[in-house]
Amino acid sequence: MQDPMYLILIYGGMFALMYFLLIRPNKKKTKAAKEMRDNLQIGNYVTTIGGFVGKVEKLGEDEITVNFNGTSILIKRWAIGSVGKE
Repeated sequence: MQDPMYLILIYGGMFALMYFLLIRPNKKKTKAAKEMRDNLQIGNYVTTIGGFVGKVEKLGEDEITVNFNGTSILIKRWAIGSVGKE
């Protein structure tokens, strides 16, 4: 029979490894994306997660209005994939 403390150390080490390889990087990525979306300003060029590129016209709490080559469309903030210069 194996010592129960040995098994606890093995499972604890596996959890720590999974935390540092999977959970922590995902949390950092999610935090950076939220910060990027919260710092949007009128005039920024954005790319949606669908690949459309446009210029921000109006900002709302949960939605923004983006001008896509002369057509203004209301989209949700979570649909913004990146902010760029054009």
